[in-house]
Amino acid sequence: MRLSSCLTLLSTLAVGSAFSTGLRSAPFLTGSPIAPSFSRSCARSSSNSALSMKTIAVVGASGLLASECVYQALKNGDSVVALTRNPSNLKIPQGSGGAEAGNTLTDPNLTLIGGSVTNPSDVAKMFEGQVDGVVVALGGKTSDVGDTMLTDGTTNVINAMKENNVKRLSVVTSIGAGDSKDQAPFFLQNPHDDCNEENLRR
Repeated sequence: MRLSSCLTLLSTLAVGSAFSTGLRSAPFLTGSPIAPSFSRSCARSSSNSALSMKTIAVVGASGLLASECVYQALKNGDSVVALTRNPSNLKIPQGSGGAEAGNTLTDPNLTLIGGSVTNPSDVAKMFEGQVDGVVVALGGKTSDVGDTMLTDGTTNVINAMKENNVKRLSVVTSIGAGDSKDQAPFFLQNPHDDCNEENLRR
């Protein structure tokens, strides 16, 4: 689940000038007056991914889903700026890390920032260089992170994006999946819902 979700997330960021060389020849770009600008943008990027972004910022980077995003973006040739409260907790993920899973995640293209998303000055550090897109993957039990961390933190990220003219954003949470079901909003836990767990097994 985490692997496919991360791929979807990173694909969501592929908008506008994020198209790669492989996508420049797509039929919907053929003859388009904006296709040359895609080509110029992609030519400057060293990314091997379908995104061809120079830098992706990942918030909550040491989480299970976020670490997949960090790892896969790095493997695809993108640079990553990662914000997490506990940098030492950023590990190679189980989903795609193979035999290296569980080891400390390091890479020359990884900038790791220790800080809190609720602190605007920590969030601002992510945008000191060029950032092309942002993945917000915040989470945690309310008893650990507080009642307003998710909303306050996401607001700080969006404000920083506006200040730095960054327009690509994906926000994701795994709350409600697996043993975190009880943390999900009530309407997602409704046992009479046609999409409840019992019906999904059919």
